[in-house]
Amino acid sequence: MHTRISSLIATAFGLALTFSAANAQLLLSGHTTGSFVDLAEANTTVDNAPDGSSAKFSTGIPWEDSSQSIISFTNATFNNVGSGELIQAGLFEITNGMTLLGSGAPTAQFNLGLQLTAPEWQAIALTTITFHIDHTPNGESGVPDQFSVSFDQPVPVKIGDYLVQFHVNFDPTHFPIAENATVQRGDVTVSFTPVPEPSTYAAFGAALLVGLVAYRRIRSSKTLPTLPAAA
Repeated sequence: MHTRISSLIATAFGLALTFSAANAQLLLSGHTTGSFVDLAEANTTVDNAPDGSSAKFSTGIPWEDSSQSIISFTNATFNNVGSGELIQAGLFEITNGMTLLGSGAPTAQFNLGLQLTAPEWQAIALTTITFHIDHTPNGESGVPDQFSVSFDQPVPVKIGDYLVQFHVNFDPTHFPIAENATVQRGDVTVSFTPVPEPSTYAAFGAALLVGLVAYRRIRSSKTLPTLPAAA
């Protein structure tokens, strides 16, 4: 009896160890993708590469020799990235052109994704990043415009036999840019963590329950020494 119960306990812990080891083995390779959404804003153009490798958003009516305000994206490639490691999303280059007040779009929407090549070929939509642009009026000297971003974290996605949770980081989320100045934002990263699927949670819980029941049976089977009867 004890041998059978010990075997059940070993099975429960074995399932836990197997699940943890399997998650640690997931490696991802591929490249990031991106495209701006054409919101049909006045004085605004959107140019997206068909393969998602680059994208460009331009807005506003330039003042004198200035340029439009521009947000451009160039993607990045990643190889054998493991759980918790960073995937570089690519490079955003943002130019704050001096444009006529009210002629530029207040927002730009950018769809960020991944094109996996390993462990399998799979396209994944991560999130939509919204760029907010506060166009400031200028006097004799230019006043920096205020840029910020907002987005929702991705929902878990199935990759092979894994349910994977991605996390997008954009730091900082608020930044000023002087008139006719350009900044680069390459600190947009993605990381992931394999998480159990609901069915895995159920199986894992059942295995632990079996171990707990077996443990209680062992405890209850141990009887106290019989005391001698009273004279």
